[in-house]
Amino acid sequence: MISIQNLSLNYCLKDINLQIPSHKLIGIMGANGAGKSTLLKAIAGILPLTTGQIWLENCKLSALNPKQKSEQLAYLAQNTQIHWDLTSYDVIALGLPAPLKKSEEQQKIQQVAEKFSIQHLLNHPFQQLSGGEKARVQLARCCIKQSPLLLVDEPIATLDPYYQIDIMQQLKSLTPAQTCIVVIHHLDLAYRFCDEVILLNNGKVLASGKTEQVLTAENLAEAFGIQAQIDIEQRHISKIEKLNSH
Repeated sequence: MISIQNLSLNYCLKDINLQIPSHKLIGIMGANGAGKSTLLKAIAGILPLTTGQIWLENCKLSALNPKQKSEQLAYLAQNTQIHWDLTSYDVIALGLPAPLKKSEEQQKIQQVAEKFSIQHLLNHPFQQLSGGEKARVQLARCCIKQSPLLLVDEPIATLDPYYQIDIMQQLKSLTPAQTCIVVIHHLDLAYRFCDEVILLNNGKVLASGKTEQVLTAENLAEAFGIQAQIDIEQRHISKIEKLNSH
């Protein structure tokens, strides 16, 4: 459980109060400038809070040292770049919390590669991979240390439809063991895969809770200025159109 109490950041977030359950896929949504990435960075301990407190289970985030924070969470920034000439194996190894014996390192990397079905890419140059393949490798890098909390900022924004679905399936598959919080713009995929959604509007929480209770016609109109057809039974959003009155 993550507890966010009276959190504010100057000019960005205002009086955020949330209870985020464990072992769920949680989407952070909202229009551009609503504060999505800022909230994710606050949970990651990257941005200092103006007021308020974040608790990871029974620990204050602000009280954790860098090593303890690294043990508790992994953070994948938006459009994370690798500027060195590394193989996929090397990139995944960057996520190891401490050096290991070569045999142990190889075993751990092979295990996480199997989880993400990227064993065949381990010896390939990372820069030559497709966008979807890079996303899988980057997720493997974050997951190899097995922290209980994974924070991911817009992992599907630049991917083709196949890999958008693939990455959401991969994140969903992690939730029996991890809590995954993802910033996402894609309404239909959020509705299909996220257990819960935090919907932000102008730096405040417009709604939070179960996805079907948050992504309603009224909330979509207020947060995005759109109308859409929502199929609760099939978990599907379609026919998205602008509202002229927005």
